[in-house]
Amino acid sequence: MFKKMLDGELTLKDTFWKFGIVGIFFLHLLLRIFGSMLAQKLNGVTILNYYRTYFNPLKMDTGMVLLTVIYLVLLGIFIFYCISVMIGTWRSSAQYERSLWLRHISRLVMAAIVFFSLTSVF
Repeated sequence: MFKKMLDGELTLKDTFWKFGIVGIFFLHLLLRIFGSMLAQKLNGVTILNYYRTYFNPLKMDTGMVLLTVIYLVLLGIFIFYCISVMIGTWRSSAQYERSLWLRHISRLVMAAIVFFSLTSVF
């Protein structure tokens, strides 16, 4: 199903709403949950600064390492998913023949959603 979405074989409605709006919202929510759990453990210190100055491999906090790994993996998945949905929406809208306006509006709205969701994470 994901390959069909990426190739633009699904309808614009399915690609835009199911994969775009709902999928990005779900992954963004999951990323924010793990990000807030990680932020509680960091106590105002950045991830890079924590591992550069406070991290000790001999006395490591396994919960902190696990949360960091989960957060970074989710961040990578989220970036990959946003790029894939953008490509899938672009290809699916190219095949949409009902309305020229909806074709371009869906592209603009998806680009705005991807842009704002990625900037809110970083």
